[in-house]
Amino acid sequence: MTTSLQAVQHIRRMRGGAQSHLMRGSDNGYWIVKFTNNPQSVRVLANEFLATRIGTFLGLSMPQVAAIEVSEWLITHTPELRFESAGMSIPCRSGVQLASRYVTDPEQGIVFDYLPESLSERIINIEEFPRCLVLDKWTANADGRQAVFSRASRYVGYKAHLCCDFIYVMVGPSCGSGCGFGCN
Repeated sequence: MTTSLQAVQHIRRMRGGAQSHLMRGSDNGYWIVKFTNNPQSVRVLANEFLATRIGTFLGLSMPQVAAIEVSEWLITHTPELRFESAGMSIPCRSGVQLASRYVTDPEQGIVFDYLPESLSERIINIEEFPRCLVLDKWTANADGRQAVFSRASRYVGYKAHLCCDFIYVMVGPSCGSGCGFGCN
């Protein structure tokens, strides 16, 4: 399978258990790429894709998700495109991977994992948080990180990018839906 979006440059490794990577795409955009052979399994890609699409349908500020082709050449020529697990270094797999658009151009804006409560009145889309809670409860999201915040250098306010991590949807202890995802 091929896709129109190609990874053309590795920027840096991201933190987190899936050991995703920030990459530049052939569209000149920045994408967080999760690989099919990530340490948390291929299932996390399906979780991220599905929950992000549902959040977008609910009108939440969700990152665009897309398939991205990562070439064998890029993997071979980028020593950082590896996973570290149990003392081993494993190369990322080439081929079609899951990409989530990075919330801002790293050269133009700033991303924060945390904002102090004193800045909450400067979040320009704070009204989305209750809808995010509904999505989290409905999907039994067991992941603790719910948002990142971005600010373009020319603006005073912050934009929340909600429910940014869906690795653990439909696995939470409160699900009990009998959905077959092992959440009972």
